Amino acid sequence: MSDKKKIALFVPAIGFGGAEKVVSLLTFELTKYFDVTLILLYNVIKLPISDDVKVIVLSKEGESFKTSKIQHYLDYIKFIFKYNKTLKNENIEVVISFMLRQNVMTGIAKMFNKNVKTIISERCFPSLRYKNNRTTSFLTQIIIPLFYNKNNKLFSNSIHINEDLKNNFNVKIDSSVIYNPIVLNTEKLAINNYNSLEDNFNIVTVGRLIPVKNQQHILHSLSKLPQNFCLDVYGDGELSTKLNMLSKELSLKNRVHLNGNVLNIHYNIKLHHCFILSSISEGFPNVLLEAMSMGLPVIATNCMSGPLELLNENEPVDIEMGTFYKAKYGLLVNVNDVEGLAQALLFYQQHNEERLVYSGLGYTRSKDYGVDKIGNQFKELIESV
Repeated sequence: MSDKKKIALFVPAIGFGGAEKVVSLLTFELTKYFDVTLILLYNVIKLPISDDVKVIVLSKEGESFKTSKIQHYLDYIKFIFKYNKTLKNENIEVVISFMLRQNVMTGIAKMFNKNVKTIISERCFPSLRYKNNRTTSFLTQIIIPLFYNKNNKLFSNSIHINEDLKNNFNVKIDSSVIYNPIVLNTEKLAINNYNSLEDNFNIVTVGRLIPVKNQQHILHSLSKLPQNFCLDVYGDGELSTKLNMLSKELSLKNRVHLNGNVLNIHYNIKLHHCFILSSISEGFPNVLLEAMSMGLPVIATNCMSGPLELLNENEPVDIEMGTFYKAKYGLLVNVNDVEGLAQALLFYQQHNEERLVYSGLGYTRSKDYGVDKIGNQFKELIESV
């Protein structure tokens, strides 16, 4: 019998999303200190997890994510009871849940199991993320304060998320910030010289193909640039067909490549000259940090939240439309500013020495987010409840 504290990590699945990547890394780090159980809604594990973790899947064998909204919500009602039973049967002392529905379920479980200590984590900027339709906006205004406040503690990956939850959703529980961890790159940095303005300038972006990631912003900017600016897009999602159509409409078919999800993403992005994050909103963008850890110079939209914290140590900036800002560790542009992004790309292409300086600065910045350092912050948070 282990004398380690029994904790659980609760996510819907281990896919390729930002929260899932965090949990994947934490399974290796937290098993140093705790007896760790991973609770999943569905049996989907696409990223590595520690062999020392016990995995419990709440759905039946062969069951998968539902496309019907009614069935989707019925599933969550069913899972609430299974989740609460699992916490009791496994004698879980502390559970950490990630993302809205899991956080709500954890708040409900806390009502029936007072002994378990509960920590919830919000991973996006709620006022922007949950206003996509009237029903969602209305419901989150009710369920977030009602169920989030049942828990012991909350952490997010941005101070702006915590402020939003406090000011706009009346979340009153103790909150803190723990940024996303990464495995620090020890290989040769991706410092690709750009020797001639006639050569191809290769751009890369990584993320789900969904509206909030806003890849169409990059395509529109690319259409304003010379023919030797090329873009690789890694990720999959509902907008795949629309982005393909847009690339044809903008006469970019031979300059834009939609590559879907790949496992060796680090190897692929190292072959490029810069990385772009085009999001309308973020929590804390793992892909931006990972690109910096590979030595890729980066450009990011100054969206809520994450890029400003990562690229300018959260010092506010005022960016005139049609331009970009030279932040401490990369370039910032306004959300949806097509001309501003085009100018930032031209700057990197035409100023190779400064682009290489940002390569080194970004890599240095990434060291602040090593998994051992962030893992220790999680350890301290768990021990504090």
